[in-house]
Amino acid sequence: MFDLEKIAQSLDLQQISTAGKEVIFICPFCATERKAYPKLYVNISKGVFCCHHCHLEGSITDLWAIRCGVDTKTAYKQMLDLVPFSNNIIRDEPVFVRNTEKLNAVYREFLAHLTLNPEHRQDLIRRGLPESKHHYFKSLPEAKVRWNICRMLNKKYGLADVPGFRERTSRKGKPYWDCIPSGMLIPVVDAYGKISGLQVRNQTEPKYTWFSYPGQTKASAIIIPGQGTPWIIEGILKTYMVKHFLQVPCIGIPGTNTWKTIPLDIIRGGRIVIAYDMEDNPHTIEARDKLAAHLKQQGFEPVIAGWNKSLGKGIDDVCLTLLKSGTTPTPEFFLPGIVA
Repeated sequence: MFDLEKIAQSLDLQQISTAGKEVIFICPFCATERKAYPKLYVNISKGVFCCHHCHLEGSITDLWAIRCGVDTKTAYKQMLDLVPFSNNIIRDEPVFVRNTEKLNAVYREFLAHLTLNPEHRQDLIRRGLPESKHHYFKSLPEAKVRWNICRMLNKKYGLADVPGFRERTSRKGKPYWDCIPSGMLIPVVDAYGKISGLQVRNQTEPKYTWFSYPGQTKASAIIIPGQGTPWIIEGILKTYMVKHFLQVPCIGIPGTNTWKTIPLDIIRGGRIVIAYDMEDNPHTIEARDKLAAHLKQQGFEPVIAGWNKSLGKGIDDVCLTLLKSGTTPTPEFFLPGIVA
């Protein structure tokens, strides 16, 4: 394994604390001088990292590549030169194979056994989503209900390779299956309508996490098709809201720096609207501009949506503000926006 301490020094990462096998740093991608809260968790034994705020995640090689602005092959070579392996053995990074058909079947049946609790229902209503659209979302149940559902799913499908589930051992030494314990589940669907993963809306920080345990794979972009110009939204739940408010095809990414997960091959070309939050965070602006530059390189015509920040930071907030004032939000309200 690489020497994490030397890597942290090379990447100028500020360590905060440790928790078991995880070393916690201030996230260099989304923290600001005014807000040092966002934390980057690095699992030493698994060689992976994640930030629950900007949702950036990957291997240690990915961390080096993103931080240094190089590709992973170059990053790997740089890490070998600057930080030699402690045991002189080079191991290939693990390759995760996702059985999309199985994931879709397990997650759909799992959601079918769940309900939406009143607290989460009220939160969706507060956001402006009508009850006719609430069936997409479900609440994670109490322990005994979870265990029964997990037991049934494991017997039918086998849960060993499904993110969000894991086998545990009871106090009496008996094995049983469980899952992430609490929060509102937000389905992440692909271009074919298959659920590739679930995000969890929590009541405390971090507000959004993956329905996945450390070492398990996470979902990526959500695709909600439709007619017209596609909009790229930063935020999975926010993507559902924008689709409802503006009735445009949407591609949702979990964090500002996760735009590489967008399957551009399914888009025929032409204009694409980028609707990141309107904020002064330089990391958000940098990620947005990199996305726009990448889209241009791929032959697209990126347009950055814009609005008066006094109406709200996120595009979903602005749509709700307009509705409350008696104005129906339309795509034209946010365009031509900012020249990319």
